[in-house]
Amino acid sequence: MSEKHRLRVLIAGGGVAGLTLANALERGGVDFLLLERRNELAPQVGASIGISANGCRILDQMGIYDALVQRAAPVVMHTDRDKDGHPVAPRSDSPLLGRERTGYQFAFGDRKNLLECLVGGIQDEKKLMVNKNITDVIHSADKVTVKCADGTTYDGDILVGADGVRSKTRQALWKIAEKESPKEVEKDREALTAEYQCLFGICSQMPGMDIGDLDYGYDHHRSSLTMVSQGGRTYYFIFRKLDRLLRGNEMPLYTRDDVEKFVKDNADMKLRPNVTLSMVWQKTISANLVVLEEAEYLVWTSGRIVCAGDSIHKMTPNVGFGGNSAIESAAVLANVLRELADSTSGHRPSENQVTQALRSYQQTRQKRVVAVFKSAALATRLQAMDNTAAAFFVRYCLQFLGDALSDLIGDMTVSAPAIDFLPLPARSFTSTMPFNPEQGEGNRESRVRRALIGLPFVILAFLAPKYLIPAPVLTGIETISRSGKVSWGNESVAMQFYGVRWLDQLLAPMIALFSPAYAGLDTVVPQATTFLVDYGVVVSIWLIESTRRANALTLVQIPLLITLLSQFLGVGLISPAYYLLHYIFTPIEKFKATDMRLTQISYTKAVIPTLILGYYIPLYASFYSPSFSARVSWGYVWQLFPVWISLLAYFVMSRLFRDTTALDRIYKPTSDLGAIRTTVGLLAVNSAATWLFIFAKAGFSATKLLDLVVPKFNVPAADFAALASNVFRFDAAFFWANTFIWMGYMFWDIKHAGMLRVSWVWIVFFAVGATVILGPGAAVGLGFLWREELLATRRHKAALTKEVGEMRNRKLAAAQKKM
Repeated sequence: MSEKHRLRVLIAGGGVAGLTLANALERGGVDFLLLERRNELAPQVGASIGISANGCRILDQMGIYDALVQRAAPVVMHTDRDKDGHPVAPRSDSPLLGRERTGYQFAFGDRKNLLECLVGGIQDEKKLMVNKNITDVIHSADKVTVKCADGTTYDGDILVGADGVRSKTRQALWKIAEKESPKEVEKDREALTAEYQCLFGICSQMPGMDIGDLDYGYDHHRSSLTMVSQGGRTYYFIFRKLDRLLRGNEMPLYTRDDVEKFVKDNADMKLRPNVTLSMVWQKTISANLVVLEEAEYLVWTSGRIVCAGDSIHKMTPNVGFGGNSAIESAAVLANVLRELADSTSGHRPSENQVTQALRSYQQTRQKRVVAVFKSAALATRLQAMDNTAAAFFVRYCLQFLGDALSDLIGDMTVSAPAIDFLPLPARSFTSTMPFNPEQGEGNRESRVRRALIGLPFVILAFLAPKYLIPAPVLTGIETISRSGKVSWGNESVAMQFYGVRWLDQLLAPMIALFSPAYAGLDTVVPQATTFLVDYGVVVSIWLIESTRRANALTLVQIPLLITLLSQFLGVGLISPAYYLLHYIFTPIEKFKATDMRLTQISYTKAVIPTLILGYYIPLYASFYSPSFSARVSWGYVWQLFPVWISLLAYFVMSRLFRDTTALDRIYKPTSDLGAIRTTVGLLAVNSAATWLFIFAKAGFSATKLLDLVVPKFNVPAADFAALASNVFRFDAAFFWANTFIWMGYMFWDIKHAGMLRVSWVWIVFFAVGATVILGPGAAVGLGFLWREELLATRRHKAALTKEVGEMRNRKLAAAQKKM
């Protein structure tokens, strides 16, 4: 009886990708042989590497992570610096945030240390062979054979090219692939380019640079990166743009003289105010000068040959994505090869079976790799201030980005693949941002799609002006404004309050429109009261949303603009713009990390006193003060409530409440929940009480209540009070229509993410019931609080939480027992 065949994988290259794949295959019981061109597997060439959570989790699965972190230092503080070495933004502890989000620290150390840990993870060291320079690859239907310079030959079922940017395996792959995909191969042959060069090295500790410091330096057409590791050992990268774009075979190999010239030309470059490159060079232990090749290849596999790591996706190192992407590709390829080995157990896999398996590897990885590649390229050019837009961004926007680096790395990390046949480490699901294959780079929801879904807001905004500013109302407002006074009955008040002519004139139309309410007419005051009291609940929500971390760098952060425009143009007209922008730029994926739900705690606590003083007291006084003149005066105050609450919020926040957001985002990301519940809850109770009071005054008659709030289409043009009242009705109708659509969209996002399993029937029942019984303001407030609880306590349906991870590991263990 013939011996059963065992799948054999040849790995060309003993770098990060090759050794990671070797470790994974050995643990998966797949036969392999690694062939390294050099005479050692972990040479010291002055290179360093940063491993983020996506790479750390895979290393942890293979039992290598703990050994690695003992030889690397965690990044603690991150600082962006200008050309003089001065911070362009406050020093940030965002790396600590990254650790809490993922369960893993960003580990930085010698590349040699990582390679030694990977070599140490291999049980059968005879599988790792050095001095094996591959000179030829022979591909056939049933196997692939490699010939080495020392005369040896090796057969395998699959050849994996992990042999770097100048991959011989890729050359062999192209020879096979160009028969089926000539255009793609032709493009791939021209894909390798270089626009920057980099001096990377290791030096002893410099004064003022502490262990755990990570610095990015920004300058015109050059930039820097430094990281201080254990014992003050400092890794540095000096990037400079080349005079022209290099392609393919134009890539130079720099000599020692080139290195010296590079250092001399950039000696004045400041990494810190008191640290220059020339000073670093004097303490340098090892260094190397290279061009930074970039390549985004189309053809990853053909026949029995496949590539991984730098041989198929080469990217710039500015944000450390290259090494981690190599680890990811090795993990995904190991999954495919293990599955192929299981499905062909005892038999040699056919070329078709191999081809289908390797294509699935490319399909799984390519979308994510493209997104990572583009992010790395963008970061390189941004840090080198490559163009006017980049320079503007660095000078004027970078200081406001906060945790942008952690957010970028989080996007790259969250959807990272793992080794399917090995248990997930416990620490990988004890974090505030669970890994999730459906989120992050490559999985972002289309903003264009969300804009199209948000078309109802556009339609309502288009319809609103016709009903909010009818011609008879404008005529009445102009008449009152021209008279210079607002009169009702026997009372008359001059239309001036602030003593600033342009300001009083600006407010005159609004005072004129509200004059029937200030006159105390029963046909206007109840409706205006309930609408504006309810509106206060929504204003509190807008204020809270303005400091939410997920809304950073969006117009939602400027409630002053939204509320001020609403005062002058009508909230029914302006609110759809707010809601559309919020819906487009704050999808549910932004809440993948718990801290992204967090608001600025001191500001959130200040919302209640701010609204009481700046909104509610002037509002009630403008309707219920004893005299007409007092009501008009308070009306002037209330009309500018957006200004007053902005000023009050700053004063109250800074004087009365301690802001702990910087610590809370890392260690207590739900600390603001109590303040949000209190704020929105109290205002919702106030709105409900007002609604019930107005309902009671209507004799608990639904007909009379509807007569107060439902817009009319046949109001006499000569009755200005009725016209003004109807404007309020239409303003409220458009406003609440937009608001409930917005709430519906937010709950749609939550339900689609699997964070809420209540049926739409119950959601609609709750919304309608609460609106009828408690009023729209209270209903929206309660809906907002419900959403807040869900964001704080529920996870996306695909998130690898502790429960999901442990269940996966139990199933995996049970399956392995059956084998």
